Amino acid sequence: MGGRPGIAALIALAALGGGWTFEPAAAPTPASEAESPMPAENPRPAENGNPRPGDRPRPPETPRPAVLRIASTVTPDPMIIGAESVYTLTVTNLGNGDATDAVITDVLDQNVSPGPLPGDCLLTNRTITCGGPGLTIPAGQRIVYDIPVTTEPTLQDGTKLTNRAHITALDTNPAETRLLTRTQARADLELRNSAATSPGGTITYTLTVTNHGPSQATDVTVQGPGQAKQPSECGQGRSCPLGPLAPDESRTLTYTIAPGTTGLIETCATVHAAARDDRTADNSSCARTMVEPAQPPSQSPAPAPPQPAPSPSHHERQAVQEDKGAGPARHEPRQDDSGTPPAAARAEEPDVPPPAHHRDDTTELPLTGASVWMLGLGVAVLMAIGLLVRFFSRQERDDAGRPS
Repeated sequence: MGGRPGIAALIALAALGGGWTFEPAAAPTPASEAESPMPAENPRPAENGNPRPGDRPRPPETPRPAVLRIASTVTPDPMIIGAESVYTLTVTNLGNGDATDAVITDVLDQNVSPGPLPGDCLLTNRTITCGGPGLTIPAGQRIVYDIPVTTEPTLQDGTKLTNRAHITALDTNPAETRLLTRTQARADLELRNSAATSPGGTITYTLTVTNHGPSQATDVTVQGPGQAKQPSECGQGRSCPLGPLAPDESRTLTYTIAPGTTGLIETCATVHAAARDDRTADNSSCARTMVEPAQPPSQSPAPAPPQPAPSPSHHERQAVQEDKGAGPARHEPRQDDSGTPPAAARAEEPDVPPPAHHRDDTTELPLTGASVWMLGLGVAVLMAIGLLVRFFSRQERDDAGRPS
């Protein structure tokens, strides 16, 4: 054995260990390397789909779990105060595995109210919960929820609202998002102006201000018609501050004016507020009024009030005096060819009631200019007639006494 020392050494080792086995040079790959997910370097191509002798076996791929992300947006942005907005929640699965039993929660701001919710969503206080057992989000896909909300109409312009959304599922990490949105006030104001004229010539203007929303209008101010008397609630000046005006609320103001001219008079009024108004065409209104000139007083005398025992008129008394022989017969004024009495006859003289002591039957004759003239004429006529009668009577007597 002196020529082969290696054989003696092997016999000694086998006697000490007792478990050693001989393995060919092409020993199998260690187990630690077989479990590695990394493939062997420069693998030889397989023949007919079968691995070549000595190739490392490829382990089966282990799918990655679901990876969820959630995003929140709102339309419109900024949100209109008093109007409806829509929160859109988008959940995306970025992993290689499905997300099962997914639950989406949305926590609303205290200044908004939810509208009709999707079918699988519930509202608890101010938290909306959607999905739950049975909701699966496949790998590489997404799911979208629309949550309608309405902001309070009394919010101040520029108020910021917060919305928080959260997503959970089995065997995956949760995700959440937070959205901060600014608000904007918009109020559609309308002004109507109507006018009416009273018999005394005073014009009354009625102004009606209406807020059609959706937001509450703040610092509402009306500029009334010029030269008009302000309502008591407006104070001094043409500007009339009304303060806030809620959606669908109206206020009415009344102005009066006494115009110094006649004809067509046009007056205008306007309204404005601190809130934005996209329709300004109806923020002003004008009214036209026709003022007629004053009618002159009537020339005919007013009728005398009825008396218990009316006394005879002047002409009636004159007729009675003539019947008694106190004067000549009354002569009516002669008309011309056109049938119109002379100007002196057309002028009517109002009847003046006689004094109290002349109301009884009396023979006194009122001493007016026409009566004295007619009385003098009557006396002259009677005297002339008497003289003629005496003249003809004497002539007859003289003729009778002469011898034939």
